[in-house]
Amino acid sequence: MITSGHLKERLAPFTKTKEADKVGVVYFRTGLQVSRFANSSIHQHLSDENQIVYFRVLLDNRMGLASTNSLDEQNLTETFKKALRMARLKLDIRENKTIVSFKPLKTSTGVNFKKTTHTSALSRAEILRKLFTDAEDMKVTFSGNFYNGLTQLAVISPEGKMNYQDYSFAGIKLIAARGESSAYASRVDYDIEKLKPQEIAGAAIEKCLLGLKKTSLEPGCYDVILEPAAVAELITWLNYIGFGAKSVAGETSFLYNKAGKRVSGKRVSIYDYGRDKFTFILPFDFEGVSREKTYLIKKGIAGQPLRDSYYAKLLKTKSSGHANFPDDVDGPLGHNLVMEGGTAPESQIIQSTKKAILITRFHYINGFLDTPRALMTGMTRDGTFLIEEGRIKCALKDMRFTESILEAFSRITRVSKERKLIADHLETLGSIYAPSLYIKDFTFTS
Repeated sequence: MITSGHLKERLAPFTKTKEADKVGVVYFRTGLQVSRFANSSIHQHLSDENQIVYFRVLLDNRMGLASTNSLDEQNLTETFKKALRMARLKLDIRENKTIVSFKPLKTSTGVNFKKTTHTSALSRAEILRKLFTDAEDMKVTFSGNFYNGLTQLAVISPEGKMNYQDYSFAGIKLIAARGESSAYASRVDYDIEKLKPQEIAGAAIEKCLLGLKKTSLEPGCYDVILEPAAVAELITWLNYIGFGAKSVAGETSFLYNKAGKRVSGKRVSIYDYGRDKFTFILPFDFEGVSREKTYLIKKGIAGQPLRDSYYAKLLKTKSSGHANFPDDVDGPLGHNLVMEGGTAPESQIIQSTKKAILITRFHYINGFLDTPRALMTGMTRDGTFLIEEGRIKCALKDMRFTESILEAFSRITRVSKERKLIADHLETLGSIYAPSLYIKDFTFTS
């Protein structure tokens, strides 16, 4: 781990140059250790250390950007000069971007666990072999991954001030399989000791054994109970196609021209907040600006999109602190998304159900069908069951849904009190904290 003091000592001097009007520096590093396995056999241990330094140089309203993966002084100097050369090119720059100043924030503590960061491949293997052995008697095998690591982000302003945050992370993803039946379970946390792998394995095995005999349902509209992993996948797509200011400015978002208007049901409240204690904390963005608590939807009413300095100026408002990587093309996105919970215990939602489909997660979602309507299609996977009179009646073969998610969210009748942290698919950055949902008349097309 490279300390914040070392980063500031190495990178801040570049902001004092007289060759440019402004210089900003971004440092991002992830250290990921992962064990991958299939058929209850570990087939890969991987250690991936990835760091990148971005230099942003502003000269006569022209922005130059260059990056390197080395903190070697010579490489840093060469990369800075490259960014300076880019800024000196006399191009017609229509995107009038700038490098913002910011107020330094206090680093959040209590989110970096040394044991999590340094857990070895041998330690992970010992835990996994115990899970594999315990499942043998039930003729169940496991596939998935078990990982741990550290994320670091530092942003240095033109004045040489720095915002810095680090956090450890760990997670386990399991797919239990027997014959044609499969079931998914996962958990993530800052602290690897809180994962409780045996508990996760037990949940996956239980669903897998329930799915040994599957039946089919005809296409149509059915009530559904979406577990947090399924809800998080839908929110991930809402984030990608509509929560950011770029899609609003491009008039492709379901939030376009909808601020203050109803877009979904009253039980839907989704916000992004970098300091939310239930997510992997990221208190500032890649411009160093504090991530404000921003409601995208509040009790079904559309809020403002997530904004960086560029789109804030374009939309004549202020940044909400959601700038993405300096070389990213997707624009502002949420990395700490939270859907507010309800009052019903998860067990009560199932027990009070007359007939519904229980969905563990989705697979292969396509959210580009009609983005202003948030129309999506996708498949259920690894645990789909028919609930009747409060109990699982049978397992179901996977089904394809095609549904406007915001319209479906207007038919939510119950939201669970319990919520679960779901890691972004990249595992090292971003998370969603989501409840379970009961939705009426969810449309299945096959």
